[in-house]
Amino acid sequence: MTESVRAFAAADVAAWQGLTAGLALADVGDVLELSDVTGRDVLGGERREVAWVAASSEVYRGGLRVWHEAGVVVLLEGRDPFDAAGEPLAAAHLGEPETVLDTVLGRLRLPGGELVYASRGLALRVNPENGVLLGALGFAPTSSDDYRERLRPDLPPRRLLPDSASHGSAV
Repeated sequence: MTESVRAFAAADVAAWQGLTAGLALADVGDVLELSDVTGRDVLGGERREVAWVAASSEVYRGGLRVWHEAGVVVLLEGRDPFDAAGEPLAAAHLGEPETVLDTVLGRLRLPGGELVYASRGLALRVNPENGVLLGALGFAPTSSDDYRERLRPDLPPRRLLPDSASHGSAV
């Protein structure tokens, strides 16, 4: 269990073994430095509300979240991984994914940008144009349908705030 969590924290997705079912948040806290930043958001197509806690990360510049239900970890989510030199990571070649979904990058929808290896308990968000790894999601091995319905975080495209100059304000 701890080796798999360490591998995920390092964005070593090739070494990812899947989350252990019933893994306690306290056990993940023995491996990752959990912060006091917490929140709630929705997971899956069923849009159920789930709690998360942020974890310190030198690798995931966009954040590392540990999603849990009543203290049982259901998902690890790392966004924007970079190497020690500050370069974005390339997505690992893990063979043919079981499912390919769309993802987002900023305000852009990326068709085919989420590669789901549900039986490995892993989904990779990538930029299909250049192979850059945008994020990783680790969970207990399951089916692609279960991942989509119960575990997949919603990543709506970011919307820019309206620019008052572009709305023809009267002077």
